[in-house]
Amino acid sequence: MTLEGSLDAFSLPDIFQLLSFTKKTGALRIQSPSAAGLVYFSTGSVTGGTSDTSRQSLGRRVVGKGLVADDVLRQAVTAVRFDASTGLARVLRDSGSIDEAQLHEIAIEQATDAVFDLLRWTEGDFAFATDEGNPDDLGIALGVEDIIAEGRRRLETWDALSAVVPSSDVIVSIPLAASDHETVLAPAEWTLLALVDGQRSVADLVDLTGRGEFAIVSAVVSLVERGLLVVGEASAEDSAGLPALLRRQRMLSDLEGRPEPESEAPAVVPASQEVQDYAEEAAAPAPSTVVRTDKPFQAPQRSVVPTNAAHAPEPRSAAVAAGAVPQVVPTRPDHLMNRKPDFPEGPIPGVRQPSSGGAHQTIGATAVATDPSMAPSAGALIERDPSVNKSLLLRLIAGVRGL
Repeated sequence: MTLEGSLDAFSLPDIFQLLSFTKKTGALRIQSPSAAGLVYFSTGSVTGGTSDTSRQSLGRRVVGKGLVADDVLRQAVTAVRFDASTGLARVLRDSGSIDEAQLHEIAIEQATDAVFDLLRWTEGDFAFATDEGNPDDLGIALGVEDIIAEGRRRLETWDALSAVVPSSDVIVSIPLAASDHETVLAPAEWTLLALVDGQRSVADLVDLTGRGEFAIVSAVVSLVERGLLVVGEASAEDSAGLPALLRRQRMLSDLEGRPEPESEAPAVVPASQEVQDYAEEAAAPAPSTVVRTDKPFQAPQRSVVPTNAAHAPEPRSAAVAAGAVPQVVPTRPDHLMNRKPDFPEGPIPGVRQPSSGGAHQTIGATAVATDPSMAPSAGALIERDPSVNKSLLLRLIAGVRGL
């Protein structure tokens, strides 16, 4: 039998009655301008349903009750992906991870909520397919008369509930001050309060818990009447609630003398200035030594320490880290100047000692030969102050020759 038409011509209770009387098995699809619903029948009884075929309504209800762990749910989702003919709830039942009695109760709640949501649709089309079975058939069978009666009973109270919660898009929040009388919360109400954060809407609560809109709105209205919830998002002008509390606490901050600390930015030496400092330091001559050669004196270059990933010295600034300034080994401390010489005291090879007949010029405490005829093959005759370390002087001469 082909059964299809429009909700303008046939009401949904009449269609249900017809399918029940003829003991039909299959799926009744209802398409509205904004959503699509589905109700499964088996020999005229309702075995399941949803008012939104784009969502896992029964699976969301199972997850919302906290009955499934992550690893179990992950395995069940994978199984459904490979076999679309089997629903998520049936996979969980077959795995033995959820009690079958609990699943039956959840499936009855889901089918009842779905029929109520569909009864509120005033326009749309329907079509019945006899070759489509329920992938989440858990063995429940609801009589059409009972489920329609429950749907009509809910419709009679829906207007009163809508006066408090006019739309599923409204925000609900928890007031800071509760009522004076003691309040006893049901487990479902406690779960609902735990999800309220002042930003979620009623529709968000429906999605998170997996419960039907009627159950969530009824619970919200009950909590509002007991002073545990407030409908509507709190604004900055409200005299109660979190915005008012934060505003008034900030007024007291001046009296407490605890202003927000100002962060001080560390002083950074410009790269150009640091390069100049290094240049001046490198150009400074070594103390206590005077040298005269046949070419202008140049300070010995300091060795550069290569940087690598294994040994990287701390940079003095961002300029050093970027490679704009070389890493320079600092000068030898003064206390090392008086260490024992590496070479025995005596005549310096390649350097003639001054005699009484030559012409000399005295510079400070050091006598330097000025007669070119007395110059050795190295090109310079150097006499040193006895206090100067011979080993250090030899290194200095070697450095000058290498320039």
